Amino acid sequence: MRTAFKVALSLGLIIILMVAINGFNETRASPKNTTVALYDSAQIGVVSRVLNLSLEKGINRVPLDELAGTNVEEITIRPLNEGVQFLGLYSEESSENIYDSNVGSDVEVKTSDGNVIKGKFLGMKNGQLIIQNGGNLYAINPAKIAYFKASRIEKRGGVYASFLAEKAGIYPVEITYRVQGMNWKMRYKLYLSNDTAKLIGYVLLSNPTSQEFDGAKVALVSGDVNFYSGSPRYLYNVAATKEGAVEVPVQGPEKVEAFYVYSLGSVDIRPASTMLFPYIASEVRVKREYLYESWAYGSSGNAYESVSFEAEHVLPAGVVEIYRENGEGTLLIGESHIEHTPKGDIVRIGIGKDYDLKGKTEVLQRQSGDHYAYYKIRITVQNFGDEGKTVIVRHYKYRGKLKSSSVAPSRDTYEYVEFTLNIPAGGSNEVTFDYEVNW
Repeated sequence: MRTAFKVALSLGLIIILMVAINGFNETRASPKNTTVALYDSAQIGVVSRVLNLSLEKGINRVPLDELAGTNVEEITIRPLNEGVQFLGLYSEESSENIYDSNVGSDVEVKTSDGNVIKGKFLGMKNGQLIIQNGGNLYAINPAKIAYFKASRIEKRGGVYASFLAEKAGIYPVEITYRVQGMNWKMRYKLYLSNDTAKLIGYVLLSNPTSQEFDGAKVALVSGDVNFYSGSPRYLYNVAATKEGAVEVPVQGPEKVEAFYVYSLGSVDIRPASTMLFPYIASEVRVKREYLYESWAYGSSGNAYESVSFEAEHVLPAGVVEIYRENGEGTLLIGESHIEHTPKGDIVRIGIGKDYDLKGKTEVLQRQSGDHYAYYKIRITVQNFGDEGKTVIVRHYKYRGKLKSSSVAPSRDTYEYVEFTLNIPAGGSNEVTFDYEVNW
């Protein structure tokens, strides 16, 4: 064992001496394929690329330009061939700022008043950016810059990986890293028409960074993924946002652990862009009801006229715009929110206040301890109108487990519980229940 340790130590010293005396073989990386995972619970993208490295025998130093500005501790490098060994990752920082890095470069600047100026960046003078366009010189106040586009979007410096290859050749290496600022979300449009409605859902993918991914395999992760992060480090300076619609079929979802993963297939993710992808388009039968919503604190308010329908697809959480179709055209009548809904479950959306129906939530008892909370709730609904009405009472209990109730629940989910109350004209009805939450 002691001999083996001496041999390993000697090899380590030899490697260090080789680096010190002979330096590195500098090589470049070419991408083979890229996967980008985006999360609806965090402003972050996780990028995984397979690079084909052309390595010389011995120690090779590989610049990874796309990783400039990232946190080195969040980068994972994994050789996919036993003939190459990963030795280390190095980040070379610079004291230069973004403007100093681009002196002499061709730039494009947009000011807050909408003017776009292109030309050669000459540097800073008296606190102003000086740009030359032909025979004209422009002085621009940095505080009035909407965006600054340049060939160098990061400071000088960079990230380098070191590899030891047994012999010269092409070696596949997987790198995984995070890009702050990227995200996805859902946007729905519900078109009401009597007892039917047309539901259209879109995936909205946002990439405000300078990173670009051609032909990336995009995976959309829906669920509460916990990331620990300090101050975010964005891979861009400031850039304009574009918006467009692209026809890409959304596949899935696939259940992975506690999350749903939707596949967008192969997508070109452009820098500083927002992209819209159709997800679903279906016609559903709707049921009109009244809905009163409450939370684990005392409150009061109106019940809402609502519509409900059965989800024909898994619906990720998102904003829904509600339209009513009539003889005059299509009228936007409100916005609401759809919780994450499994296929076959019921979606219920409030679309307008009913001023005859008033609800009141009272917290009769509250206890809390270590990773534990207990609530006893009473909800009363009054009907000031001259017609009896049926009201769905929805209480958001988030992970709470129902213990008992004076009225049998009509629906009990991970996030909320619902009760159906018949409210006579000029009268009231109530439900009392308790639940506990553990985390």
